[in-house]
Amino acid sequence: MFEVVSFGEIMLRLSPPGYQRIVQATSFDINFGGAEANVVVALSNIGVKTSYVTLLPPNPLGDTTVNFLRRYGVDTSYIKRKGKRLGIYFLEKGVGQRASSVVYDRSNSAINEIQPGDINWKQILEKTKIFFSTGITAALSQNVLNELKMAFKTAKNAGAKVAFDINYRSKLWSYDRANEVISDLMPYVDILVTNEEHVRRVLKIDMEEKYFQGIDLTPDGQKVLFEKLQTKYQNLSKVVLAARRSLSASKNIFFAYTSDENGNIVFSKKREIEVIDRVGAGDAFVAGVLYGILRGLESTQMLEVATYMCALKHTVEGDSLIVTEDEIKQALLQDGSGMMRR
Repeated sequence: MFEVVSFGEIMLRLSPPGYQRIVQATSFDINFGGAEANVVVALSNIGVKTSYVTLLPPNPLGDTTVNFLRRYGVDTSYIKRKGKRLGIYFLEKGVGQRASSVVYDRSNSAINEIQPGDINWKQILEKTKIFFSTGITAALSQNVLNELKMAFKTAKNAGAKVAFDINYRSKLWSYDRANEVISDLMPYVDILVTNEEHVRRVLKIDMEEKYFQGIDLTPDGQKVLFEKLQTKYQNLSKVVLAARRSLSASKNIFFAYTSDENGNIVFSKKREIEVIDRVGAGDAFVAGVLYGILRGLESTQMLEVATYMCALKHTVEGDSLIVTEDEIKQALLQDGSGMMRR
């Protein structure tokens, strides 16, 4: 039995050392990342039994990617070895007033060659508690979208919960196309973990101007947004929304909210974050939410775990949160103060 299975594209990440710009780089640091892979790596590190489904080319780059996942305890037995290339993305890390930026080189990557029958979803999902994917996967190609929808349907028939993060990427598609596709997927979703902006712009939930302070929602606006979302999609058993306020590329404020066991909207504390590597922080947050659901945590405690995992990811190089369950428990007891443990 797998507690969480995810499906998506994992890519080779190439980053200039430190905070160099791509145009000045003479070497690149290597890592691997992709939203769905980042979630199961983080979960595996904290004791959750996970498996990752994708397509990877049958070459040394594909082998290295599989080894990366295995290193952190993620099951790779359902990865299909097929296709000619591994997707690549180049990350230029921002600092201060200079934002991070990404250049994709993922056209014709292995996952886009997926065909019906490549993945035995029934076999996988009959022994899965939660199936997770994102809007990034839905945006890749029609082939991948067809397979994702098949996985969602199979998960529902098998009794597995479907968890989803909208995870909109403007370099992959437009808001209108994302709305068309994701609106079609939403009836299958049980657990939605995403952020305020993606709910408003992708799911087209309009908010009156009185609910904004500048570009940010007020506390009253956040409650109205949450209520509108739950009214629109009554099939959702759990909704968790994140909110980020960027003071600069190096300093952010992050918090989240959900409904508690009595139906009241509850908020996490606001965490001030020092950014070393922002990529994958939202995925660490999703991992924290799924961990909380699987372990039966109360909503307020789940939010603190998830927001702390998100905050901690900002301090870890690479796309994935590398942390143990004991470290999370200890840090929460100390309120994540960063005090040295001796």
